[in-house]
Amino acid sequence: MRTKILKFGMPLMAFLLAIVFAFATENNVSKDDALVQGYIFLNNDCVTTTKVCNNQGIIPCKEAGNQVYSLDLGKSCANAMTHRPL
Repeated sequence: MRTKILKFGMPLMAFLLAIVFAFATENNVSKDDALVQGYIFLNNDCVTTTKVCNNQGIIPCKEAGNQVYSLDLGKSCANAMTHRPL
């Protein structure tokens, strides 16, 4: 009985541990580190701006007094961006 458990259980445990460690070692790279070109809300429309923000820190990213956003939703913008001075 004991050898039957070892012969079946040990390979099963090794297989399950391999699956667990395959997902546990996945590299999670933050996407917020890169400079991103944003959008501003101007004349009731979301338009592309030349301002780039790195989305780090707590300082609001602004261009000419307008908040810079990361998403263009057509007639509105979403996800206000921040920046940390480079």
